[in-house]
Amino acid sequence: MRLATVSYLLVFVIVLQGADWGSPAVKNAKSSISPSNLLRHIRELSSDQYAGRAPGTIGEEKTVAYVIAQCKQIGLQPGTPEGGWTQSVPLWGMLSKGKMAVKAGGKELDLVAGKDYVAWSAMPDEKVLLDGSGMTFVGYGVVAPEYSWDDYAGTDLRGKTVLMLSGDPPVADPHDPAKLDEKTFLGRALTVYGRTGTKLDTAYKHGAAAVILLYSTRQAGANLFQNYSRETMTLRGRDERRRVKAQALLDMDRAKELFAAEGKDFEAARADAAKPGFRAIPLSGQVSFDIANRVRRVDSANVLAKIEGTDPKLKNEYVVYSGHWDHHGQVGSQIFHGASDNAAGTAGVLELARAFRTLEPATRRTLLFLWPTAEEKGLLGARYYVEHPLYPLKQTVADINLDYFSNWGWGRTRDFSIIGIGNSTLDDIAAAAVQRQGRELTGDTAPEQGFYFRSDHYEFARLGVPSLETSPGIDYVGKPAGYGVEKRNQYIHHDYHQPSDQVKPDWDLSGAVEDLRILFEVGYQVAQVDGRPSWKPDAVWRPEPE
Repeated sequence: MRLATVSYLLVFVIVLQGADWGSPAVKNAKSSISPSNLLRHIRELSSDQYAGRAPGTIGEEKTVAYVIAQCKQIGLQPGTPEGGWTQSVPLWGMLSKGKMAVKAGGKELDLVAGKDYVAWSAMPDEKVLLDGSGMTFVGYGVVAPEYSWDDYAGTDLRGKTVLMLSGDPPVADPHDPAKLDEKTFLGRALTVYGRTGTKLDTAYKHGAAAVILLYSTRQAGANLFQNYSRETMTLRGRDERRRVKAQALLDMDRAKELFAAEGKDFEAARADAAKPGFRAIPLSGQVSFDIANRVRRVDSANVLAKIEGTDPKLKNEYVVYSGHWDHHGQVGSQIFHGASDNAAGTAGVLELARAFRTLEPATRRTLLFLWPTAEEKGLLGARYYVEHPLYPLKQTVADINLDYFSNWGWGRTRDFSIIGIGNSTLDDIAAAAVQRQGRELTGDTAPEQGFYFRSDHYEFARLGVPSLETSPGIDYVGKPAGYGVEKRNQYIHHDYHQPSDQVKPDWDLSGAVEDLRILFEVGYQVAQVDGRPSWKPDAVWRPEPE
């Protein structure tokens, strides 16, 4: 993502008009955010008794009960208009055992489930069969009009299986082929077109029956296959069948064998797929899927609490703080504890709510604290909320989301990172708060991961609500150069979505507290001033105009 240009003079004029940062009430509220409270919540929610906090399990029951109990203790009001604490979210859960058979060059490839591929279906059907589907390689499976890019142009894919590479097409800079073109798919930063959900929706809209995804960069194979072999979920409702019948993740080496059996050069096809004007490549082989699903109905819950605003008019507008409560549950004796992801975010929203509750008077706008369900299943709780909002989205002025925020317990950082920086004026408010702490504002420190499209704020942003998502800084105070990058890589490769994501004995949450105080200031500013945050005209990403 490119960095925003911030007019600090303008920012501070706005800030001074709307917030008295030196008042005892604001100082006391910020200082009330404490490492001990954060750690207490995180330790509790990531403990064994919560069984990994999967939707539709005893872990959900315990988590929802805990969050509501804490809201009551803080003195928050129930968050729904009817005076309740939860919004019911209807889900289907599917645990798939899938077989995939591929014929190419007149013979069947020797593929082993769980080693060479994993296949599943998000259809709420106990049996999903697809026999002898033709195959087409659609490059990166992208249709992006603003880049004059259409990987599906002139191709009839009705009933077929499409093979596609992950991510955005890595288009070379025409002036320096060793670099990526920053004007086409934003260089190494992932765009909305590179996210898997967008690719699946695009394939379905073009009539494809199934998708075989090929990861275009080397991943930790066992962990990646594990992520795709867990229970999948979809929202129950009118759109529950608007999706491809079957999906698979295929090992890259097996994909190369498939192309070779067809008499085609995979590396040449992949190179062509990164060039403007690429056209889909039909394959003569066929693929069959035989998928057995264990299907269950799940009535999950978004948890909501609020502090009603004090202004007669502005109290009917809402500033949302969100942080998903769910994680990946338990598989056999393995509990996926989810301490950093996202017991920390759940705890952070609780701490922010407690800080705001100390303010007298309360903010002018109403503060809504939202703990969505099923983020790990595709942002489903947040999607359900924005499609069935309890308060009108036109009166929802901002979403400030806490996921991937906690510094992983490694202490204070000199930097503060905004994911998707440059999209809305929320960034300017955050920039002022960062400067007041004497820290440096940066953009996404891992833009190729596409984190902007991977958490609940995206669902709000998708429907027009300016949204803010931050990530841990990487320049740690008192640590050598490269420490933050090394620690982050260790977390991603060893703890992320693994049972080992637990509270560590040496955790230091002082940095997380500093980050929370910035997010407090952002929400306080938005809740106090007459004006509302807005999308920037030159935003890297912004919702489609109505």
